[in-house]
Amino acid sequence: MADLGEASGAARNGSSPESACFSAFQRVTNATDLDAPFEGAGSTLTSASSRATARRIRRTRQRLGSYRHELLVAMRVVNSIEREMVQSEWENWLADETTRCDQLRTVLAEEAVRTKRGGETKRGGEQKVLPPVEGEARQATLRAWHDAYCGSCRVEQRALAQGRDPVTGL
Repeated sequence: MADLGEASGAARNGSSPESACFSAFQRVTNATDLDAPFEGAGSTLTSASSRATARRIRRTRQRLGSYRHELLVAMRVVNSIEREMVQSEWENWLADETTRCDQLRTVLAEEAVRTKRGGETKRGGEQKVLPPVEGEARQATLRAWHDAYCGSCRVEQRALAQGRDPVTGL
């Protein structure tokens, strides 16, 4: 909680820690035990105004503590929603990538069949179109990329289907 106070600037004030007046106020503030009953707040203080101040401080701190708790719970809920949203988007994206990989695999397989045949005939065999050499290099590059990238996607998809992290295996 001290970190929250520092982050919000609530812990700062313009008083000098060596000031006798500020030290007296700190004693009143420190006399407000949040675990003690409300009526007992500042009961060790001699002045009625100091006891009233201690009770106000305690009551306000309790309310602020409740607000902090509610904020922390809300932050946890928001974080949980964000994690679920990112996980859902990951699953959707992975499914899309897997579909694209399947489509590319089909295209690569069709081109490999055409290449093995030595080309494709146009218009019932009238003209033979040979694949260019650079096309074969492009296919090899695409196949290598497909194997690496799409292989990674398949590993992720299997891990997701089994409900575990592909990196840690947990």
